[in-house]
Amino acid sequence: MSASTETSDAPSPTCMESVNRLTKLPVVESTLQTAHNIYEKVKDYNSVTNWTLQTAEDTAFKAVDIAKPYATPVIKNLEGPIKKVDGALCSGLDYVENKVPAVKLPPKEDTLKQLLLQIYQTTKEYVTPVMETAKHLVEPAVKVLEPAVTKTRSVVEPIVEPIVENVKHRVDEYLHGNQGEAPEGQQTTEAASGSSGTK
Repeated sequence: MSASTETSDAPSPTCMESVNRLTKLPVVESTLQTAHNIYEKVKDYNSVTNWTLQTAEDTAFKAVDIAKPYATPVIKNLEGPIKKVDGALCSGLDYVENKVPAVKLPPKEDTLKQLLLQIYQTTKEYVTPVMETAKHLVEPAVKVLEPAVTKTRSVVEPIVEPIVENVKHRVDEYLHGNQGEAPEGQQTTEAASGSSGTK
């Protein structure tokens, strides 16, 4: 079996081929991995950051699940324009990969700046018309999406806002509790143990 067939059988992160190809470029892949590592370190820094970020992730996943039934018909209506934009972006990637083969090489700190400058200069003339074409395809889609996005937001917002407020309140409670103010239960226990020790 060929390599292209094998990769098509693997699950893709998105339904857009251009995005999948872009994330496989070594420079982008390395940047995404670095960002992921930093996020994980921040998340694991202490229990408060872990709990806060985990709650934010859970809230985002819940919002996506709630919005999915509303967004699916809209996405199906926009499938044609999305495929056209995806095709234009894939053509742009083909052009970049042909004109700047170094884009496929693993990044090195000293050559990264030169590589990015070379990519910018090589693709500027090609990307501008593609972006204009994409803009003309996307603008009507945005107009179609606005009512659906507004409706979805009105459904999701009342669910998400109380969760966010609850998270803020809990973080504030935790932070204020660690600034020398012991929680009420601890003050009572300490006072009771202090008075029983004096008898």
